[in-house]
This record gives sequence, structure tokens and C-alpha cells, in this order.
Amino acid sequence: MVKMTEPKYLSKEEIERLITYPLNEEEILICRKNHLLTNAREHIYIGSTEPGSVYFKTHDGKEILDCTSQAWVLNLGHNNPDIAYAINLQSQLTTHTWSYFLTPIRIRFCNKLAEILPGQLKGGRVSVNNSGGGWALECAIRLTMINNKKGDRFIVFTRAYHGSSLVMMGASQRLPMRFEGWGREHWSRTFYPYCYRCPWNYKEGFGGERDKSCNLECLELVRQKIEMYETGTPIGCIIEPMQGPGGQIPAPVEFLEGLKKICKANKILLIYDEAQTGFGRTGKMFATEWYEATYGKDVSPDIMTLTKAAAAGLPIGITVARQGLRTLTEFEEHSTFCSPPLAMAAALVSLEIIKKNKIPENAEKQGKKITSFIKDLSEEIPEIGDVRGPGLFIGVEFVKDPETREPYNDLIDKFIHIAWKNGIFFGEGMQIMSTAGYFIHNVLKIKPPLIINDEQTEKICELFEKSLKETLAALK
Repeated sequence: MVKMTEPKYLSKEEIERLITYPLNEEEILICRKNHLLTNAREHIYIGSTEPGSVYFKTHDGKEILDCTSQAWVLNLGHNNPDIAYAINLQSQLTTHTWSYFLTPIRIRFCNKLAEILPGQLKGGRVSVNNSGGGWALECAIRLTMINNKKGDRFIVFTRAYHGSSLVMMGASQRLPMRFEGWGREHWSRTFYPYCYRCPWNYKEGFGGERDKSCNLECLELVRQKIEMYETGTPIGCIIEPMQGPGGQIPAPVEFLEGLKKICKANKILLIYDEAQTGFGRTGKMFATEWYEATYGKDVSPDIMTLTKAAAAGLPIGITVARQGLRTLTEFEEHSTFCSPPLAMAAALVSLEIIKKNKIPENAEKQGKKITSFIKDLSEEIPEIGDVRGPGLFIGVEFVKDPETREPYNDLIDKFIHIAWKNGIFFGEGMQIMSTAGYFIHNVLKIKPPLIINDEQTEKICELFEKSLKETLAALK
């Protein structure tokens, strides 16, 4: 049994005063006025209403039902008690080592994760960082470059988001920023399938499913881009199998199946970014697994990156690769904090909680209730254009007219503001900017912690309907 250590340099009371004493208005004002390099929003997040809750408290006393899981991270609720205990316990053993040292927690986490990976990744190799999905993708890029030295170009997709580093910004959809991403000569962008807004004019692509008469013209466009019209030699292809920031858009399984074949034929390593879909949100542990369970198709990639909910609230990024690829040297993949014991302890315990408590099954059950409710509501409210899942990976696309499908951009910000007043917090898709000066910003994200129960699901549905009707009334 590990004995909890006592403070040595400060008293418990001094430490508690630094961390837990209530804020006063003066220190809030000083921070806002003088010391924030990045602007913060109006509300101050205080913490969970109770350990493991789906609600959080704000400085002004509000209790908010969280449908964002705080940037899609807290799948197991706010301040999950098991995760808090795991972090505390691991902190008594070690909080940091050189990246080249193995530790007991690193061995156990890597072994456990490798066991549960989908498809051809099962039993594969694992790299960890404490910087999130962008760094995990840069690891995937480096791994691709040492396994194929014939080029340095990567296929990426429209509406994609792969992180906020200057390099990964170049791989992502254009964002409302005052600077551009770097390394843009290494990216070759092609079309991501968006069945609800199909440019080939198929009209029955709803709920993330393709129109039954679709001939996968988008896949042929990708094939030609790769094989015939590429100016360099692509060696990797990075895709979100289900786009999150770009609009909660699942790619049709036939597209992913075809893309995998195209990549294999052209000796291109296929890389999945499962930042937002990993660890149970879709109703399966990974979106890759969801496709196989739903359609019987193995669309698993050569490399996959994970982050967000992996450590239930601690920063972590993970790169996993199938066996058979050349591995990286210590110098090719390292950073000071790329073997984070606290995050790996949290991630290991999180995996056990997810399995033992059938968390993905609950996500599937509660997600079906919410999407079914909103689809039924769309019969009454035509501004609900499309409702997409699966599981608790939910997007609601708002339109001004269901026939023209003109994006209802004005609705989202108003809706989120009114919903907050009603005690619930929803997320939003990123703004899709155009070179012509207009933008699309019309997708609401409903992605609560995966532990929500039936009563909380009913509350989400109730407050969604109430907030939407109040928003539409305010906009008229």
C-alpha cells in the first residue's frame, strides 16, 4: 500500500489557501485587466457540483448541465473520483522522468491500450506525449517519413481540424485567425464526403448516411487527386473518420473502405485522427471499431492518433501504429514531457472504468434517445436540417429552409446564449471561412459526458427544445 506523503515545505493550510480559497473580485479584475495573454470568456468555471458529475459550477453560482464535456474531454464526468484517486496515488510514486525511461505505469498503459486497438492496429506500438492531438499527429508524420522516403507530401481533407500548432494549422481547414499555418507546401487538400451537402446534388444523405443512389463520386475525385493530379509524391493521408470541428460529419463506410484501398495501392500510409471519437463516444471504443461493428468492414488505418478523453481530463496525446513499420529513435520522437506518469495513470484507470462499466454501451443508448427526440422535433421545427450521430457524438445542423438548406448562421450563438440562461451548455462547430468573405457556422454539438443517465438525457432533450423555441422566437 502506498503511503500518502505529508507536505514538507509548506503547511497543508498554506497549500489549501493557495489552491482552494474562494476568489475575490479584486484578483479577478487584476487578472482580466493585466495578465491574460489570451482573452477569456465572461464566465468563471469553478468546478464540479460533485465528483463525477455532468454538471459544473460557475463563480456567479450557476449550475450548468454540460453538453460539451469541456472540449469533449470529460467523458467520465467532471472531477471523476476514480481518476482523482489514480492521479493522487501515482503522484506518490513519480510525476516525471526522462522520456527514454520505462516506468511501471508506462508499461502497463501501453500494453493495455495495444490490447484493445481495432483492426490491424491491435497489438501495435504506442507513443505518448503530454501536448495533445497535434503533437500526436506530428509523431505520425515523422513515422510516415521514415517509412517512406520517396516524398514529403500528405493528403488532407476539406473541413478538417488537426490541431493548433503552426504546422497542423496548415493541415486544417482555414480558420478565423490573423496568421496562416506553416509548411503548407507539404499538404495537398482534397474533398471530404459531406452527404447532407453533396456537390453532386444527391439529396437523401441524412444522419451521416449517404444517399442510396450515390455513386461515390467524391471517392473517385480523391483517387484522381492522388494518382493523377498530385504535384509531389504523397506518402501519407490524414483523415478524421468522423469529422468533429468541421461539423460532426461521419464519412460513409464505403468511402473509408475505398480510401484504404487507394492508399494501399499507392503505398500511402493511412492515418486516422480520432481525437474526438476515441474512448467510447460513438458507442464503441473507437470510431474505427464502430464502422466494423455496424457494417462488418475493417477500415482500420496504419496509424491512429488519440487525445481528448484519453486521460479523462489530463493532457495527453497518443500515437499508435500497426506492427511492421519502422520505429522511431529517441531523437526522432521525444520531448521533455513525453512520458507523463500522471496522465498515463489516469488513462489506464479510465480504460478500466470504460470496460467494466460498459460506458460505450451507455453512450449508444443515451445518444439514440437524444437523436431520435431531435429528429421527431424536426417534424415540428423545419430549421432542424440534419441530425447526426452516432452515440453521443451528436451534431445538429440548422438551416433557414429545409429545401434550399441555406445555413442558419445567426441561430447558433443566440441558441448557446439562451441555453446557458436555461442552465445547459452546448458546443458549436468551427466557422468554415471562405475566400469570398462569407462563412458557415450552423452546427450545434451535443457531446455530454458518457456517464449521463436516463433522467439527465431527458433533461437535455427538454432544455434543447425549450432553448431552440426561445431562440427562434427571438430571431423573428
